[in-house]
Amino acid sequence: MVEVVEGLNGIREELRELRALYKGLLERPIAIEDPTEEERKAMEERHEVATEGELLKALGGSSIHR
Repeated sequence: MVEVVEGLNGIREELRELRALYKGLLERPIAIEDPTEEERKAMEERHEVATEGELLKALGGSSIHR
């Protein structure tokens, strides 16, 4: 029973540390930059959508057979 309590206390302490780290990340300012002309053009242009097979081939994987 003592081992269980010690284990739970360890988990609680780790959760406290994770919360503190997460809070620190949330409070950090995030720089916002305007997109470049090239990025803006890429966002506005209409593109064809790749199939699953094309994506897997581009990533070096094999196609999935169902």
